[in-house]
Amino acid sequence: MAQLDFYASSSDVITVIDYMFELSPMRLFEAYSRIDHGIREFKSGKDILESSHIEDNHGGIFVRGWWESVTSAPYVKRFDLNPTVGRFRESLEGVGTFQLLQGRPHDLADNALNLSCFTHWNEKGALQRANCSDSEINEVNWSELKCLSGKLHRQIRSTFSKAKLFKRPILEGAYSDLKNGGKLFGQPGVYLIGSKEIES
Repeated sequence: MAQLDFYASSSDVITVIDYMFELSPMRLFEAYSRIDHGIREFKSGKDILESSHIEDNHGGIFVRGWWESVTSAPYVKRFDLNPTVGRFRESLEGVGTFQLLQGRPHDLADNALNLSCFTHWNEKGALQRANCSDSEINEVNWSELKCLSGKLHRQIRSTFSKAKLFKRPILEGAYSDLKNGGKLFGQPGVYLIGSKEIES
C-alpha cells in the first residue's frame, strides 16, 4: 500500500485535488454516498465546495477516484443499511483507485488537527492482500499509477508544503491555522507553532 500523510485544511485538500485533475484525466467521487442517495461525482475542487459534501462528511473531504490512464474497472457498490438508519449507501471500489481522506480536529487531543492521508494499492500489496481477482489486478497500469502518484507526492512535499512535523508536510492552510493558534496532533502529542519538532 502506497501512502502519504500530511496536515491539510479543506482549502489545502482542494488544491491537491485540482492538481490531481491537472496531472492526468481523472474521475473523482465521494468515497461513500449519503444515506439513501446515489454516489456523487465531482469534476473539480469547485464542485466539492459547491456541494454539501464537506458538511455531510462532518467537516472534511473524503473522496475516491482513479486516473483514466491507470484503470477503467472501478465500480460503485451498493450495500444495505440497518432499517433504523436508512435503506442503502453506495461506495466507490476498485483495486486501481486511490483514496484521499482529510484529517479533522481530534476531539480527544484538544481539537488538534489530525493527519490527512492519500493512499492506493501498489501491485505487490494488491497481489498479497487485496480482495480482488487476478484479472482486476492485471487490468491496472501499475507503472502509470506509480508515476502519477510519485508526481503528486513530490508536489505535496516540495511545493505545497510550508513546514514539516516529523517529516510530514504541513500545507499552507494548515500552517496558517497553526500560526493563528491552531494545533497539530502527531504521535506522541500535540504541537504548537513554537514546538521544536516543527521544521519550517
